[in-house]
Amino acid sequence: MRYDRDVRPILADRCFTCHGSDANKRQAKLRLDERDTALLDRGGYAAIVPGNAGESELLRRVASTEQDEHMPPASSNKRALSAVEIETLRLWIEQGAEYEPHWSFTAPERPAVPTPRDAPWCENAVDRFVLARLEELGVAPNPPAERDVLARRVFLDLTGLPPTPEELDRFLADARPDAYERLVDRLLGEEPYRTRHAERLAVPWLDAARYADTCGIHTDAGRSIWPWRDWVLRAFRDGMPFDRFVTEQLAGDLFPNATQDQKVASGFHRNHVTTDEGGAIPAEYLVEYAVDRAATTGSVFLGLTLGCARCHDHKYDPIRQDDFYALYAFFASNEEPGLYDQRTDPTRAFEPFMTVPSDEQRAERLKLDTRLGELKVELDRPAPDETAKQKLFLDELARTSGLAWAETQVVSAQSTGGATMEVLDDGSVRASGKNPDVDDFVLTLRTEATNQRVVLVEALADALKPGDKALLGRFDNGNVVLSGVQLEIAPVDEPEKKERVPLEWAWADFEQPNGDYRAVNVLDANDRLGWALDGHEKGGNRALLLLAERPFGFPGGTLVTVRLLHRSQYAQHVLRRPRVTLGALDAAGIARLPTAMSTWYQLGPLPAESRNEPYTRLYGPETDTLIDHERNFGFGNQYWRDVPTFVDGRANELPATAGAIFVARDLYAPSERELELALGSDDGLVLYLDGREVFRREVDRGLAPDQDRTKVQLHRGRNVLVMKIVNTAGQAGFYFKPAARADELYGDLVASLLPPRVRGTELEARWQSGWRALFSAEYRRLKDAIATAEAGLAQLDGKIPRTMVMKELDKPRDVFVLQRGEYDKADKARPVKRAVPAALGKLPEGAPADRRGLAQWLLAPENPLVARVAVNRLWELVFGVGIVRTSEDFGMQGEWPSHPELLDWLALEYREKGWDTRALLKLLVTSSAYRQSSRARPELAELDPDGRLLAHFPRKRLGAETIRDQALYVAGLLVEKLGGASVRPYQPDGLWEEVAMPVSNTRTYVQGSGDDLWRRSLYTFWKRASPPPSLTTFDAPTRESCVIRRNSTNPPLQALVLWNDDQVVEAARKLAERTLVAPGGDGERLTTLFRHCAGRAPDAEESAALEKALARFRDRYRAKKDDATKLLAVGQAPRAMELDASELAAWTMIANSVLALDATISRN
Repeated sequence: MRYDRDVRPILADRCFTCHGSDANKRQAKLRLDERDTALLDRGGYAAIVPGNAGESELLRRVASTEQDEHMPPASSNKRALSAVEIETLRLWIEQGAEYEPHWSFTAPERPAVPTPRDAPWCENAVDRFVLARLEELGVAPNPPAERDVLARRVFLDLTGLPPTPEELDRFLADARPDAYERLVDRLLGEEPYRTRHAERLAVPWLDAARYADTCGIHTDAGRSIWPWRDWVLRAFRDGMPFDRFVTEQLAGDLFPNATQDQKVASGFHRNHVTTDEGGAIPAEYLVEYAVDRAATTGSVFLGLTLGCARCHDHKYDPIRQDDFYALYAFFASNEEPGLYDQRTDPTRAFEPFMTVPSDEQRAERLKLDTRLGELKVELDRPAPDETAKQKLFLDELARTSGLAWAETQVVSAQSTGGATMEVLDDGSVRASGKNPDVDDFVLTLRTEATNQRVVLVEALADALKPGDKALLGRFDNGNVVLSGVQLEIAPVDEPEKKERVPLEWAWADFEQPNGDYRAVNVLDANDRLGWALDGHEKGGNRALLLLAERPFGFPGGTLVTVRLLHRSQYAQHVLRRPRVTLGALDAAGIARLPTAMSTWYQLGPLPAESRNEPYTRLYGPETDTLIDHERNFGFGNQYWRDVPTFVDGRANELPATAGAIFVARDLYAPSERELELALGSDDGLVLYLDGREVFRREVDRGLAPDQDRTKVQLHRGRNVLVMKIVNTAGQAGFYFKPAARADELYGDLVASLLPPRVRGTELEARWQSGWRALFSAEYRRLKDAIATAEAGLAQLDGKIPRTMVMKELDKPRDVFVLQRGEYDKADKARPVKRAVPAALGKLPEGAPADRRGLAQWLLAPENPLVARVAVNRLWELVFGVGIVRTSEDFGMQGEWPSHPELLDWLALEYREKGWDTRALLKLLVTSSAYRQSSRARPELAELDPDGRLLAHFPRKRLGAETIRDQALYVAGLLVEKLGGASVRPYQPDGLWEEVAMPVSNTRTYVQGSGDDLWRRSLYTFWKRASPPPSLTTFDAPTRESCVIRRNSTNPPLQALVLWNDDQVVEAARKLAERTLVAPGGDGERLTTLFRHCAGRAPDAEESAALEKALARFRDRYRAKKDDATKLLAVGQAPRAMELDASELAAWTMIANSVLALDATISRN
């Protein structure tokens, strides 16, 4: 008896949960996974007494029939030991109860290659190990497989596609002794087979790497990481050594002067699921992402279930919880958010990401960049007379608009939150001292001026002491959110007679761009957010210009009280040093102010029963005169939400869901006016202003700029504009651009109203650019040229793929053991540093303590697992089951190897021969063990029911991707092209909608067309919440997590897919067309068709059945020609119209039958 092979599996399965390495779960202070503790005296008895099974309490307990003594107890939900298992324990104890280290945790040593008696049978060392084991058991191997069977087998195993009849005939006609080896060399090294081989190897790697095209959680949004898949394909095609393959995927981004390809490779650990669920806690998901990376690293490279040590010490393997978090620390400092925002672009790459231009795109971009730079230099070079003209403009503006800035004096400055307010000589007020979560600044100014109409609020960057950074706000990051501004006036001689003066328009020189933070928010003191100054990202001062509803100012002097409210959800985001100035502006000047606009808000999609229903149905927002963010419109809790990414003058994408989608905003007009709008929509639109319909376009169309123009009448103050976009099918979107009036101070020209001391360098340049845009033809020409160049650059950038990558933080995050694995339960008494599991060694001497060092350790000769795990998966690829069946678990719960010495020999051969995957695969497929017949022998059913001894080649069903790819290939439909973005072939309608959130950008499956329908299956778009149904039916995983070994099932639904799936029916039709244009009669054509699919001619019984079926189908479709027409209409591949429809339909059914045969979907 051997402990590791015979005894440990019993103890691990039944005993180690309560008597193993996990101290927190250990019962009765008994530990059975270590010999010394298992043999300890426990007060006159011991669990194990070597050489004396009768005195061993362990054996007594597992054999006991007394309920209160029997182990394992009923409460453990573990089954009792069988008589065979009890006898195994008894024999082991009688033989001395020797323990031994778990085989996979000691580094492999190269064993001597056996010398079996039937040496001539052996083609290489693999056969010597296999045959020696068979001879020990008195079993002989099978004879060689028929040559056509062998050729189909190796084609499918190495390329994932069957041989054509022509390729089979060429091989069968090659009588050279090394004909088979030559075939293998072609499949591994020549095109197109080399590319096909890469695509074959990529599928299990994508499973292991949990590759998918969506994020997986909440909206399951689309994301771009397919360039990483392309990197994997090129690596396999070009024969990249496995050690480099591993290193670049784990740490390519950390290489000095890392190449584009090396950075792309690091996307391996960005394939995990991510979340964009509102309300999710970013810190929690940062932990989840790092946990996933650590657990996946353990599964993929070590073959261990390391994730079991997240919450406690591993119950079976020598992996402590501290070990897990030391490995986790390698992956916990990626520069990423825990919570991603929701966007409409399903091709977005989640940050951190990089662009992946081709050489041609890189050259084109450099050319455009250079031209753009030249144009901008020209643009920045003003004409000689511009300065004088701009001065005249300012003088004229002041004269015609009544612009005048008043002299004021700060009378008092108070803080409702208790801050210290200091009035400075320049009229500003510095806040210091106490900084509560919310605070109102109450500034009272005195002025002698009357007819005041504008209020200027400056936010001045201020340093509290010399050497400090000048910040706008009092919060640590310097940001400010001003939630409201209120104005109150009183005569100097009657200060108690206060009057509130409403504010009706606002403009700011800068607004934080990533949310609902526009200046107009301050006009409503109840606004949820306010004007955010972006002080944590952008330095310098800020200016906020406000327009009062009416002129104010009393003869004899006025006390003007300005309240600056800081009541947003962002605590302590308070101004550090504000300054308020008052000014006059007459009606002519006010008329020149632009219409101020809020950010855009979106609602929906909301459902519709028909294409036209949204045009007539009132959902609620149509009649709104206020955008109420608290109002629930129903339809699954639909609220207005801000979308700061919507940009005027650009096409804005909306969810591709049929129904009504609303977008709305507030328009603040400083005077009554007519506003001209350029609109666009996909599909139709209805426009509402203050609850009244003002424009309608009922049309099915794609989105483009300036599809419609209309004019709307705005009243002074706040106007509510609502656009209802009606999407009848497919993509959706809108376009909105207001036209500037001829005399309007459009955009940055508003800054020309500000006092010179406020404008500074940046604002001065901005208003001057605005002036040049109005009055300089050369400037406009250059701006147009720049816009054209930028459009070209944007168009080019839109074509350049983006992919998600790893990017290390400058300073690694501190890592602690998490109690029970919970993100917010860091045990500060147990800090961990980056390290590998102690039981498996340590980082190599001099290795960096980052992912590069981790890769070095994985590939070091001392590592006991990586080479074994890798060659076991290659063995599994070829023979169907690994030497270790549990290829995902080489730990103590894993299965004992069927050929342990062979596994170690292969592991060392792989590593010492340069990690050459093709060489190892060639070794396997040229062995006699591989070349055997797959015919099972009844006499071995009991000895070797699973064929693990390899007395015959193990027959197996083809994988999901191979079944589909084979159908396309034999039909002549398969489009072979290496790499590229994911495609969307046929799938049943409505599957995505069943599982998608209403706002998901992958809610609706939009089927591809042309070549996209016929690419190899590994390129199919993989939505985690609804993976490709024809593939998951044949056991493809969802890829929500790492999968090392696919299950193999045989449900009835598989037969239905093979009979009814559009892809298969279309392939059957095209295969039938190929067959009907071939020479010969029915018998020859049936043989040709069968050989395409099964790689051999049908036997007599099969031929008779096919001929009989063909006759029945002919009779059916000659009698029911409409049925034939319907059958032949399936799929987008063009039909051969010269062929008789009834005849083609009959042969289509024959082809469909053969494609579904066990002989076709199995590999013998």
